[in-house]
Amino acid sequence: MLIIKNTRAVLYDSITEPCDILIEDGKIAAIEKNIAKDGAKQIDANGGYLFPGFIDIHVHGGGGADFMDGTPEAFETAVKAHLKLGTTTIVPTAMTATKEELVRFIKAYNTFAASSDYAPLVCGLHLEGPYFSNSNSKSKGAQSGNLIRDIDFDEVNELLTLANGSIIRWDAAPEIENSEKFAQLLTSKGIVCAVAHTNATADEAQKGYAAGFSHVTHFYNAVTAYMKRDQLVTAGVVEATYLDDNVTVELICDGKHCPKQCLQLALKIKGADKVIGITDATRIACTDMKEGKLGSLESGANVIVDDGVAKLPDLSSYAGSICTMDRALRVLCIDYEIGAIGAAKLLSTAPAKFLGLDQKIGEIKVGKNADLVLTDQNFNIKTVFKDGVIN
Repeated sequence: MLIIKNTRAVLYDSITEPCDILIEDGKIAAIEKNIAKDGAKQIDANGGYLFPGFIDIHVHGGGGADFMDGTPEAFETAVKAHLKLGTTTIVPTAMTATKEELVRFIKAYNTFAASSDYAPLVCGLHLEGPYFSNSNSKSKGAQSGNLIRDIDFDEVNELLTLANGSIIRWDAAPEIENSEKFAQLLTSKGIVCAVAHTNATADEAQKGYAAGFSHVTHFYNAVTAYMKRDQLVTAGVVEATYLDDNVTVELICDGKHCPKQCLQLALKIKGADKVIGITDATRIACTDMKEGKLGSLESGANVIVDDGVAKLPDLSSYAGSICTMDRALRVLCIDYEIGAIGAAKLLSTAPAKFLGLDQKIGEIKVGKNADLVLTDQNFNIKTVFKDGVIN
């Protein structure tokens, strides 16, 4: 039993006056003033903010490890590193790689899930690729062009069988051959099919949405917008997404990948429940490293840190990020003027709904899991709670 005293809890549509939060059996039991319980441990928040635990649905690694390293130790290192900075639920993300590396990624997760004390933080896996467009260097981003390939349903089914339900999302380009069949297969299994690293026109994106694509990966980054192609002006993924009320989007909230106005526009058009903040963090996140690998140590892309963001060494493209959820929180609350309530929706409530976990996490509400992040009044993280346990 634990009481967090004198905190301003960030609820769905309001921020409380200084109050107390009672935690019992890993859940929020009360939100009141002057709670007193014999034998309860107490923490004084000193008037700081209390946020619901942050949920990162797109993250490649951190703390010097990448999930594509393909070991249970890499999974644990990255998960622990992000937990300390406010991420209480995480979706490990693979990138374009050989089939053998993707198999290793899934097997490492299976071992991690069966043996690690940190396994409860992970709610499933995200495959970013390898079925992308290779026709445009901007859409390819930092994905390995020599490993981008056509959709191979033997490979798809082998990975799905090995994962045994742990793959909850898979990204692809909607304009490539067999993408509609791919989307239909995934959605029939309850897997989110997301648009990513694409050179699609709006027409192609809309066909993808009709087939089952329902989410856009790092919106605005490595996706198309209004442009001229061969003397014809076309709309792109951005416009098609704004026209479809059912499609959710995620944006990298490091203050670099997505300008303030673009984030505000997404919120205005899509609504707060359809816009999710992510880090897209790489192994360099949660460290003072200035260079490293995006992806596995053997075949990943070399990246450097420049101006607070990860980039390819020739500066031709961003390459994931070094963002962490504490940085995202400050960017949203301070730099982008979204405010604490808006930030909580982006980083907690919307991703919980996206994952289908909103009955358990994503809000500070009596009966929900005590996944919580305590900050000072300047949004610097002080304490992180997972199921009511201090980390």
